[in-house]
Amino acid sequence: MTGPVAARTERRLCILFHESAILGAGVSILRAVEHLRPHGWTSSGWFPGPGPLVTESAAVLDTRGYSPKPIAFSSRGWRREPGVAQRLRRTPVYLGAFKKWLQQTAPDVVHVNSLLMLPEATVARRLGLPIVVQVHEIPRAGRKRDLTLRWAGAIADVLIGVSGPVASMLGGHAGRTPVELIYNGVPSADLRTPPEDSFVVGTIGHVSRMKGTDIFLEAAALALIARPDLRFELVGPTRPWGDEEFEDQVEALAESGSLREAVQMRGHRPARDALTRWSIFVLPSRQEAFPLSTLEAMAAGVPVIATDVGGIPEQIVHLEHGILVPPEDASAIADWIERLHDDPDLRERLGAGGRERARTEFTLKAQAEALNGAYEEALRGKK
Repeated sequence: MTGPVAARTERRLCILFHESAILGAGVSILRAVEHLRPHGWTSSGWFPGPGPLVTESAAVLDTRGYSPKPIAFSSRGWRREPGVAQRLRRTPVYLGAFKKWLQQTAPDVVHVNSLLMLPEATVARRLGLPIVVQVHEIPRAGRKRDLTLRWAGAIADVLIGVSGPVASMLGGHAGRTPVELIYNGVPSADLRTPPEDSFVVGTIGHVSRMKGTDIFLEAAALALIARPDLRFELVGPTRPWGDEEFEDQVEALAESGSLREAVQMRGHRPARDALTRWSIFVLPSRQEAFPLSTLEAMAAGVPVIATDVGGIPEQIVHLEHGILVPPEDASAIADWIERLHDDPDLRERLGAGGRERARTEFTLKAQAEALNGAYEEALRGKK
C-alpha cells in the first residue's frame, strides 16, 4: 500500500480575456503570469474567439480555450453581423461551451479581466468558483455603468481597480465586496538611443476619440509650423471600433497640409520597435484608466507628454517623470514638443526620471505579488 497522497500545492488560475487582439488589458495580465508561478499558480485562459493574443499566450498559459463570442454591449454592437437574432440564438451555445471548458479546467480562482466578461463570470459564479474582477476601464457615467458595476460587485469576491480613479469608481458600487488597488507593471527595457539625424514624436493606441488621435494630429500640425523638421508616427490599429465618422476625420487630417509628408500611420506593431526610434512619446487621451503605453515609454527612457486624466497622474509627476498637459489642448502639447525638441538636457532628465519611476514603482513582480494577495483573499472570502 502506498503512503498518503501529498497535498496539492499547485493552484489553478483561469483568466477570462475580453479580447483576442494584443491590446493593453490582455497584455498586462499575460505579462504577470510568469511572475505568479513562484506563488504556486498555473494559468489557463479563455478568449472570445481566435486571434493574435491567443497565439501569443501559448508561451505562458498551460491551457487555452476560445469560442466566437456573440454577446455585445451596445445596441450598435448587437446589430452588427450576424445580427441581433443570430447573436441571441448563439449566446446560450457560447456560454454552454465556456461552462464545459471551465468544468474541464477546474480552476481554484477565476480572474475576470474586464467588465465585458461579466456574463462568463456569472457562469463561473454559478459553479461556485471564487471570482476576482479586475477593471481596466472607466466607463462613461450613467445608469448603464452603475448597473454594470453593481453586477460586478454582486458576483465578485474581490474587485481590483488598476488606478485610484477606477478603484474609487468601484468602491461606490461594490457594496460589501472588497476593492483592491493594483497597478499594472511593465518589463524592464533596454535604454534606447534614437537616431541623431531625425526627431520623431510618436503615440501608441488604437485610432479613437478616447485616445485623442485627432488631438495628436492637431498638435503635430501646430508644432510643424515652428519646427518643420519634426516627424510623427502613430502605432496602433486603425478602424477598430466602427466609428466611421471619426476615423474618416482622422484620415483626412493626416492627409492634409504639412501632415501629409510628416506623419506616418504605422498600424499595429510592437511598442518596443517604435520606441527605439522616437525622441518623444505623446499620449493625448481624453480618458485613461492606467495606460501601459506611457509606462513602456518611461521604461525605455523616452520622455513622455501625457494628458492629466484618469490614472496618468499616478504614473507621472509633472516635470519629474514627464510632462502633464490638460486634455483637449493640442496647443499645450505642441508647445511642449517644441520645448523638448530644443532642450536635450530636459529630454535627458525627464527620460531618466521616467525610467527610474517605471523600474522601481511599476514592476511585474509587484503586480504579481498584489494579484496573489487578491486571489488568496477571494479563496478566503468565497461567497
